[in-house]
Amino acid sequence: MSETLPGAALAPDGEKLAQLSNSSRRARWRRRALIAIAALLYEIIWVATAFDKVNPTDLDVFFFPAAHIALAGNPLDIYQFRDGGYPNANGPLGLAPVLLAAWLANLRGWLGDVVLRRALVFAITAPFPLLAGWEAARIVERFGGRLRGLARALPYLPLAFALELWLSALYYGHVEQVIAVWLTLVALRLLIERHEITAGALLGLALLARSDVLLIILPITLLLLIRRQTSAAIWFAVGIVDAFMAGILPFLIADPRDTIFSLVAFRGPLPVGGGNIWSLSDANTFLLIGQRYDALLTIGAATLLTLIVLALRRDLTLTSADLFGVLTVSALCFALLIKMLWPYYYQEAALFATIWALARSVAPLRARGGAWLMQIGALSLAWLPRLAILTCALVAEYGLEAVNYSGWLPPWGLTLAALNLIVVSITLGTLLIGPRILQLFTSHLIPAPQDILPEMALSVSADGEDHSRPMTLTKRLAQDNSDAITQ
Repeated sequence: MSETLPGAALAPDGEKLAQLSNSSRRARWRRRALIAIAALLYEIIWVATAFDKVNPTDLDVFFFPAAHIALAGNPLDIYQFRDGGYPNANGPLGLAPVLLAAWLANLRGWLGDVVLRRALVFAITAPFPLLAGWEAARIVERFGGRLRGLARALPYLPLAFALELWLSALYYGHVEQVIAVWLTLVALRLLIERHEITAGALLGLALLARSDVLLIILPITLLLLIRRQTSAAIWFAVGIVDAFMAGILPFLIADPRDTIFSLVAFRGPLPVGGGNIWSLSDANTFLLIGQRYDALLTIGAATLLTLIVLALRRDLTLTSADLFGVLTVSALCFALLIKMLWPYYYQEAALFATIWALARSVAPLRARGGAWLMQIGALSLAWLPRLAILTCALVAEYGLEAVNYSGWLPPWGLTLAALNLIVVSITLGTLLIGPRILQLFTSHLIPAPQDILPEMALSVSADGEDHSRPMTLTKRLAQDNSDAITQ
């Protein structure tokens, strides 16, 4: 009578487990290799575009001269620089990638070569659109479940290859904008996870890169206050103030006069340039209002529009996809009301509108059944504001290029003024009426069973407390449709 060894029966199972483990390990390394190759190719694309011959940009006129001062051992004197009386009006954090590139270029002897030093700046900046894409992918997964396979790359593409990125960086030299957007996305994620001080600190850093980040901070703070999350709003504000003051105080202490003039005071005497709402009339009184109060009117318009949206959309919280619509509207107020419009002013609004469109596209893309026209209609509604912003940016660039960047001349100024009003109206309409229209589309669409994935959704009650609960895509659609009907 033969005996079976105890380990013999387990051997095939052990071999199978080992094979599965090896297969999983190989798949993981293949995925990592593909990600590394894609990131490298993206870096190469950015560096290659730097060799395009363009007119001197703010990178050459302001950023690198300020970097020269810092490299000479006087980093706190960067705001002493003037170009024809015009100062370096960019926050200190925006200078960080340029300063690193200038240091590397100086080591290689490239500091005097416009193209090579710009290539270094682009190489340093290129990862940030990818990081923003990674945050966007997490946002899309929050609204539609985990993405698998090649679908995981989809949220990256419209962000990483947004035309406004190259318009801003290549033709105007403002590489800091996408860094501010990435910091904003990380801050929003941390704010949802109840890390208010850290989230505020990141937005304080973003404010050190771009002053128009104030138009991002504003609607987030109003949302917290109106939804009775007072404690979160206070700690959020503490984080913003602490980070911003920590970054700006050394400059204010070392050179208060030049710092205040460069970042704030220089704007007052500048004339109205146009390309926005101030192109609607050439009356002296109207232009004088724009010259003196454009910044205050921009903040006031962003505040008013945010309050209108939050009052009419009581379902809108930090975890709503339409939060990015509110950020888009607020960012558009800068292009609409600031006294001189430049095409790169649309970048923040364009990237927020892209994330908003991606999040709103989840339900139609993951549904089946119903007429295909319904799916096309839902997707068109989601992407309409994004396409409208792209149109504005392209028309703005063409209008300035047509007159060799000498200013806004008829009919371009009036055309952009009308387009700005149209794009703000489209975005507001999508925010306020869009849920009702989307409900008509999605009522005929049935989510595919294999795509109904559980998700942890964060709800905010009237007392300001957060309650996490599992929510499926079906329940989310039902809730969104119910909210849209009851408004």
